[in-house]
Amino acid sequence: MLKPYFVMLRKSIMLGAVMLAWCFFHGVVLSQGRPSVSFILQPVDLGVGIRADFYPLRAQCTGRRAPGVYFSASYGNRGLYREQGLKDHVKATAGVLIPLKPYRGWGFDISFAVNYHHLGPGTIRDYSINQKIYESLSWELGHTVKFKRLVYTYTLDTNRWEPCLGLGLLF
Repeated sequence: MLKPYFVMLRKSIMLGAVMLAWCFFHGVVLSQGRPSVSFILQPVDLGVGIRADFYPLRAQCTGRRAPGVYFSASYGNRGLYREQGLKDHVKATAGVLIPLKPYRGWGFDISFAVNYHHLGPGTIRDYSINQKIYESLSWELGHTVKFKRLVYTYTLDTNRWEPCLGLGLLF
């Protein structure tokens, strides 16, 4: 009974590990800013995952940071989604980070991203709930706060109204 759950979890972890290695390489070797890695939590389906931010472009103006990119992958199979018949929710995200002016040592970014959602086999389609939950693509808005070596992220999937919280480290 738990075998499909562990297969999906293993696939999600492998996808996250490959994505993290690729992003970390580009973030450390090619980045002009400080890359970060965050642990993320999705309260709606009790999903967990990983997120990597990096800044591959060099700033053209002095005193300004260049835009960055981020990637994340997560897996969830519990909570509200499980009660609504949704199983094995895998989410992959790619987005752009737009830096804002720093304030007293704190760094801020706004983020815009596109999400890809995959629902596992056995998902029951319930027509009494918002049908946008079953769509594969959605948009995400969020913000990132950086202080010293800590990073806090908050994003919101605008189609599903699904929040995602993250806490990580700057490198």
